[in-house]
Amino acid sequence: MAREMRRPEPVYALAGNPNCGKTTLFNRLTGSSATVGNWPGVTVEKKTGIARWAGGRAQIVDLPGVYSLVPYTPEEALARNFLRREKPDLILNVIDATCLERSLYLTTQLMELGIPVVAALSMTDALKRRGGTVNCRLLSVLLGVPVVPVCATRGTGIGTLLETASRALGRPARPILPTWVPKDCQDPDLAEAQSRYRKIHAVVSKTLSGGQKAHTATERIDRVATSRYLSIPLFLLILLSVFVLTFGIAGRALVYGMGLLIDGAARLLEALLEAGGASFWVRDLLLNGVLAGVGAVLKFLPQIAVLFFLLSFLEDSGYMARAAFIMDAPMRKIGLSGRSFVPLLMGFGCTVPAVMGTRILENEKDRRLTVLITPFMSCSAKLPVYSLFLGTFFAGHQPTAMLLIYLLGVLMGLLSAAFLKNTVLRGEPAPFLMELPDYRLPTLENIRKHVGRRVKDFLQRAGTTVFLATVLIWLLQSVSTNFQMISDSSQSLLAAAGRAVAPIFTLCGFGGWKQTVALLTGLIAKESIVGAYGVLCAGNTAEGLKALFTPVSACSYLIFILFYTPCVAALAAIRRETGLRFALFSAVYQFATAWYTSALFYQVAMLILKLRP
Repeated sequence: MAREMRRPEPVYALAGNPNCGKTTLFNRLTGSSATVGNWPGVTVEKKTGIARWAGGRAQIVDLPGVYSLVPYTPEEALARNFLRREKPDLILNVIDATCLERSLYLTTQLMELGIPVVAALSMTDALKRRGGTVNCRLLSVLLGVPVVPVCATRGTGIGTLLETASRALGRPARPILPTWVPKDCQDPDLAEAQSRYRKIHAVVSKTLSGGQKAHTATERIDRVATSRYLSIPLFLLILLSVFVLTFGIAGRALVYGMGLLIDGAARLLEALLEAGGASFWVRDLLLNGVLAGVGAVLKFLPQIAVLFFLLSFLEDSGYMARAAFIMDAPMRKIGLSGRSFVPLLMGFGCTVPAVMGTRILENEKDRRLTVLITPFMSCSAKLPVYSLFLGTFFAGHQPTAMLLIYLLGVLMGLLSAAFLKNTVLRGEPAPFLMELPDYRLPTLENIRKHVGRRVKDFLQRAGTTVFLATVLIWLLQSVSTNFQMISDSSQSLLAAAGRAVAPIFTLCGFGGWKQTVALLTGLIAKESIVGAYGVLCAGNTAEGLKALFTPVSACSYLIFILFYTPCVAALAAIRRETGLRFALFSAVYQFATAWYTSALFYQVAMLILKLRP
């Protein structure tokens, strides 16, 4: 009775190997928009949701993907501790039909916990394409637990799975047979594993038929995608294609169209304000403050959505796992393993979850090193800044320039890793083992969730952080040092503060107060830089930038933005994961790197221009 009072609905733990379709099933069961990725380690922490069906409801806990309950990795320790300490009412064990023997190793361990177990057999469609089938009824009899075939991407078998789980409550699973280990065995863990696999092999041989095609489509593609000589050029070609589609003619047309909509909204708002008799300061705040700042950021929303769509397609297709695999060799030379590539890749979306994603790294040195270089990966918040400057100064070469910016960030991250591993973080990288999932055609539903979540995050930042930053900038540039309302922003409190800091950036080529103020707002959120220029340039951002920068100083400015201190949310995440000392070190190191590289670039570039005949 006490247990029922503590749990108003039963708790189902969702457990399975990485890449078995577990998180996709979680989303289908709960209607959640939790992260769905096609590489190991995407589920760093357990996620919870509520599954509802005609017969009732249950709380679903999505555990990290693990291969066993022996805690060799942080994911395995988290899953084991939850199952043993929290004692869920039932375990939904997701079994990959294409890797049945390996999946059942975890199943046999789950059955020994004294908790009801229901197996959800996934990937049956992939097995069918290979010419194989699984006798679910016989598998259920041999295991002694219900086995339900499901296809989470299409939603088939979900209702049957929930009804079966409801009926299985209160019926703990029993081990198939106790594993036999000789008393004089020198390696009992190995002996136990071998004994377990012998029993599993006997079960699989009776229930699995076919599915052993010599060469699958995945294997044929991987001959090129993971080739020793073609893999990296192909990776770069794919990235270039992504940038061409996002920032080429089509991308610029989307930005132009969005700009027309915002301009139309500005004219309509201006007419309404004038008709309503609004004062000058109210009109200026709404038009040259809020709309100019937030609108300058929103103009790039279509490009961001296209980029998120293409990256989500690559993630769900299974290619990003290959990217981690091919990057293992070069990353190992600078002190990291290919496993670090997963959180680094997440850094191109947002630094905060990327830093949290380093929890999948077993080695503490690897984890700290990855955290320190993650901010060098250009997060999506910097994308509007890049698009604004490249569209203003280098519109004809925007896709290539964008690729070079991203690659420069990666290069600096790798160089920093090589430097740090020989100074403050000495040590060898941990071994890297990774399963490469089959290539799959991504579903529109999953991509919609990916893009929808990221666009929603972008709009939330635009409606909160960027909005507040632009209002604050407008207020500070409209108030003098004597706290009087003025129209000349050069005499404002904001200008005075900017001039106090600006000399630091003189050698970098952008020692003006407006450029400095924009950089300071970027510490709150990188999109705020675009909003700041929207306010500082009174809505005419492109012409305002041309008055503030030359092409050379614009390049120097972009280099500084690429490398300098991440936003406060990212610094807070670094502090939580590594401590205050490393967070301060990261902030100082990023700023120093940004200043030296931008100053070096600007001074060398100006020297070359002076020496040219």
